[in-house]
Amino acid sequence: MRMGFFYLFILMFPAAACIAAFLSGPAYGEGCVTDACHSTLLKTANIHPVTESCDNCHQAGATAHPQKNKKTFTLTQGVPDLCYMCHSPFGKKQVVHPPIAGGMCTGCHDPHGSEEPKLLMLPIYEICLTCHPDKTSQSVVHGPTATGECTACHDPHESDNRALTKKDGAELCTTCHSDIQEELKRNVVHPAIYGGCTSCHNPHSSPYRKMLSAEGEKLCFLCHPKISEKTEKAKSVHPPIKTEKACASCHFPHAGDSEKLLPKAGKELCLDCHKGFIKKNQTVLHGPIRDGKCTPCHDPHGSANIKLLVKEFPADIYPAYKEDEYELCFSCHNRELLKYPDTSFSTGFRDGERNLHYLHVNRTKSRNCKLCHIIHAGDLPKLIAGRAPFGNWNIPLNFEKWDTGGSCLPGCHKKVVYDRVTPGKAPETEKSKEDKKNISPGKGPGTPRTGEGKGERVALVGPELTGPERPAPKKVREQVLP
Repeated sequence: MRMGFFYLFILMFPAAACIAAFLSGPAYGEGCVTDACHSTLLKTANIHPVTESCDNCHQAGATAHPQKNKKTFTLTQGVPDLCYMCHSPFGKKQVVHPPIAGGMCTGCHDPHGSEEPKLLMLPIYEICLTCHPDKTSQSVVHGPTATGECTACHDPHESDNRALTKKDGAELCTTCHSDIQEELKRNVVHPAIYGGCTSCHNPHSSPYRKMLSAEGEKLCFLCHPKISEKTEKAKSVHPPIKTEKACASCHFPHAGDSEKLLPKAGKELCLDCHKGFIKKNQTVLHGPIRDGKCTPCHDPHGSANIKLLVKEFPADIYPAYKEDEYELCFSCHNRELLKYPDTSFSTGFRDGERNLHYLHVNRTKSRNCKLCHIIHAGDLPKLIAGRAPFGNWNIPLNFEKWDTGGSCLPGCHKKVVYDRVTPGKAPETEKSKEDKKNISPGKGPGTPRTGEGKGERVALVGPELTGPERPAPKKVREQVLP
């Protein structure tokens, strides 16, 4: 009697046929998850809360359920609108993850249950690698990438920053690298930082240390092509550039307090490696060194000249003089000091008006500047060297200087006196005048030699310094001193 009434009810209300079919099926009284149907669907560690009632998301689409090879239930709405019934909609920010933009929530999430947090279908690391398989292929891997925590840096749905990062540029990196954040408070910041740390670093993995995008100096040359070209063509290259630290040997890579991101200013940086070039007793400094700079003479990267010199300087100690010789020195000094054999203005190194710079340098067998002068620093006036290199022998110069001239007694000629006021002899002092009065005629060191004037003797201005380009040296007078 009861069953007859049931079938009569169905005939009278056709709209209830669907419900009747469901109630008369094997799941009647047991729900959707039974030993017979969907038995494992909700047996995971994390269950989607809406699965408490399947009809939160599903609705019947056929009069009998189940039917072989046919889906008899449909979603109440399409994805992602169905998801947005509970979850806030995505797509309002500037960068949207393509699966989200394509409505593929179930590409990453299981809608019923999962062993992973947030109903992920796989560990997040593996999910990301299904679309981004190349991010961990290199030998040096970023910490979050290596541990599979991609969402430490990226938002998986949408972001206002490129690459779905949680913060923009360096701000993201300094959330972990706080020491760099402090560094960036310095006066000079590497411009590349403003383009983000990924200007120089690969954020996921790299074959190079510190996850750099290229190796050594090649990284810097990506933005500094002129220096790259210079070093490629250079005869001499600054050795630190070819070390593992490369440009970072002399420059801070992030920020510093000195121009060009140098850790120290000028010569102080150079002297960290070039120790001993300036000793404590060397108080007479070459002009650029005195100004605290080495770069007026040396290029810090590479040069077509020896010793990284910015212009030509002969290596030979006896170069043949030409008008363009010693180009480096005459970047600062006036070349006129070598132009005139006799002058009253172009050089202070003269005997009367006889130009002794011209005598030594303007000739076929020129004397290199470094034979008489120390290049960087010394303890004698005019950077005169105490000794000059000559093969295995360091020739003593025995240089003395006074206000209007000086004298030297080197290994290349006997003692010679020069003076701009009293040519060939030192100016008389009160003491020398008094001593001269006390010398008896015909006795003592003032005795003249045959054929010479009284109280005088002959000194040749460098017998070795004669040559076809210069007449035989004049006889000059040297003051007789006791």
